[in-house]
Amino acid sequence: MKTIEEEIVRMLGRLNALSKRGSAPPPSPPETRDGEPLPPPPPDPAPRGQGRGRMLGLLLDHGEMSQSHLAYHLGIRPQSLSEMLAKAEADGMIVRRQSTEDKRQTLVSLTELGQSRVETFRENHRRQAAEFLAPLTDEEKAALADILRKLIDAKKEDEN
Repeated sequence: MKTIEEEIVRMLGRLNALSKRGSAPPPSPPETRDGEPLPPPPPDPAPRGQGRGRMLGLLLDHGEMSQSHLAYHLGIRPQSLSEMLAKAEADGMIVRRQSTEDKRQTLVSLTELGQSRVETFRENHRRQAAEFLAPLTDEEKAALADILRKLIDAKKEDEN
């Protein structure tokens, strides 16, 4: 569960990304072969540019998933994901395997090293966010979070 400090820092990054981004349409969801409904993407993804960390975090939070679903959740093209996966695999963070149900799909999962790195990163991020926002009271943090949500919602409406 995210702390209010982590949420504020995440929203600051999201607002920054929204203010810089053009109005490109979101990626289309991949087709499913087995008729299962596609899980929805995160309601408010983190800013682009944090691809590898976001990818590893998604795998930690949701477990093994196909490359096409992972690309969809990250909002990137499958071709862009392939390069990121190759580097993460070479670093021992993820493993890829062919699906036993659908040989056309490649499934991606975290290794123990990958899981450990994501958990360490999240703990460091949590500590840094708390330190950054330490001068604010709990009431000020809640007010800031409300203001940031309003700004993000307004920016999203501008894009539509």
